Amino acid sequence: MTLSTVRPTTQVDLSNAGNWQTGVPRAEFARLRREAPVAWNPRNDGHKGFWAVTRYDDIVLVSKDTETYSSRNGVISLDDFDDAQNDARRTLLEMDPPQHGKMRLLTMPGFTRRGVGGLEEDVRARIGALLDRLVGAGSFEAVTTLTKEVPILTLCSLLGIPAERKDDLIRWSDLLIGSDDPDFIDPIFERYSAEERRMLPFGHPASLLAFEMGRELAADRRANPREDVITMLVQAQVDGKPISEDDYLNYFLMLVVAGNETTRHTMSHSLNALAQNPGEWARFREGGIKSQTATDECVRWATPVHFVRRITTRATELGGVQIDKGEKVAMYYASGNRDEAYFDAPDEFRLDRSPNPHMAFGKGGPHFCLGNYVAQLQVRVLLEEMAKRVATIRTQSGPNLLRSNHVHGVKSLDLELTAL
Repeated sequence: MTLSTVRPTTQVDLSNAGNWQTGVPRAEFARLRREAPVAWNPRNDGHKGFWAVTRYDDIVLVSKDTETYSSRNGVISLDDFDDAQNDARRTLLEMDPPQHGKMRLLTMPGFTRRGVGGLEEDVRARIGALLDRLVGAGSFEAVTTLTKEVPILTLCSLLGIPAERKDDLIRWSDLLIGSDDPDFIDPIFERYSAEERRMLPFGHPASLLAFEMGRELAADRRANPREDVITMLVQAQVDGKPISEDDYLNYFLMLVVAGNETTRHTMSHSLNALAQNPGEWARFREGGIKSQTATDECVRWATPVHFVRRITTRATELGGVQIDKGEKVAMYYASGNRDEAYFDAPDEFRLDRSPNPHMAFGKGGPHFCLGNYVAQLQVRVLLEEMAKRVATIRTQSGPNLLRSNHVHGVKSLDLELTAL
């Protein structure tokens, strides 16, 4: 293949959170897939530009090749960090094999299909009780009353966190993920400088409050072990040695954020999509579509994480473009999940879509989402329990989207569910 001597560039600055607040830039991604599937996104804010990878096959290639495309220098941010900042911020997400595999195995038993299966009865009862209060009760704000509640309480069950602490977890998670959104600015944290923030996981001082909870839970589990994920972490060893407190705290924080945010936003986007596509909801309610098939489409449609980032460890070629060593590469799941080569009519919401090889949980590499079975369980049960109760779904206002270049978040969504 002859490498291009012209560096293709994006026409939309994908690093600018404001360019995502009104919706995913679908037209730009469609253009990039056609014309420049590996394109340079310049920046003018003091940070280096990066390569945007938008085709499905290229995303899978980058995901698989962990020797060329490393996670160690940042995954969730497009900004630049030095070695000390990267080390301080490091979670399971920012690790390469073999370290990543060893750390992932520490909690894997709690997140397997079998391990998660025991949660279904409680998840179903919880969702059923919420729906019984909301169906037929008129307009309600769905994020606060439904889609925030389900995943955070499920997470509390998995980790062994008292349910009465759920509001703290929600608040901290919102602050960590929503740091580019003015609705999530908390004056109490304004005393922290930009440099201090860069030394914190997710770049926000709310992580310090989560760390306090993590330490309390660890002390309790050392004295009173339970069958939960926190106990797994407290008792964990890597290469015959207990994990450090920093590794434990960053792992805990990652579970709190990832286990809450992505499922919440998937549910919110799915409810809005069902309201906008009443025929799909009618078909599902009639029983002609398997709930797992419908769940896969909900996850593809929502794609709660826009991108994950890597950095090149050596010069390489991708999509006919030369990439130098040390450059940032962002894999855009938001584009890959609409790639026409893999999805027929990708901009249509089809609950019976099959096959559906979506990449919302990752694709092809070792970083496949640890909590994917938990997320699928909750979305599937929500669909099944709604089908028993809900005739129609109507959007009254929203969705009001999060200002973020990383998370496809929904801040609010007013719905009405009419009863069967």
